[in-house]
Amino acid sequence: MTLKKNKELFSKKALVGAVIVSMLLLFYYVLLLNGLTYSTRLATTPKANLTVIAAGSIPTPDLSLLTMTPTATIPSSEVVDGISSQKFVKIQGTGGAGLRIRSEPGTNTEVMFLANESEVFLVIGGPETVDGLLWWKLATPYDENRQGWAAADYLVAIADD
Repeated sequence: MTLKKNKELFSKKALVGAVIVSMLLLFYYVLLLNGLTYSTRLATTPKANLTVIAAGSIPTPDLSLLTMTPTATIPSSEVVDGISSQKFVKIQGTGGAGLRIRSEPGTNTEVMFLANESEVFLVIGGPETVDGLLWWKLATPYDENRQGWAAADYLVAIADD
């Protein structure tokens, strides 16, 4: 009789039922873990703050930077390699490294900024010869604070049309 009871315990129906129950328990366990992880993530995820700006309070850009006020320099009538005062030049021949624009003519003076290859400048002073190089004072047409001296070896005159 015990052998018959053991056969009934391990019948196909009982075995299939046990597998189904264990799969349901496993599925529930996975959902429970993911649910806890998801809720933990929600609690630690930063929230975005939205600021609404009224239509009339949007600031307008300062267009005064687009106009250039020339510095008080005496224009030179001297023309060297097509470059002269109040003419446009571009930086060329630096191999993409840019050109150091200096506070005064000379290789040992303070570097004000680095001009990019092909950047365009207005000649506002010069020429002056210092350290065996010819120097021109340049200014950007869009920012009067961006000006200084550059060696003529890296300047190319832009033709007037």
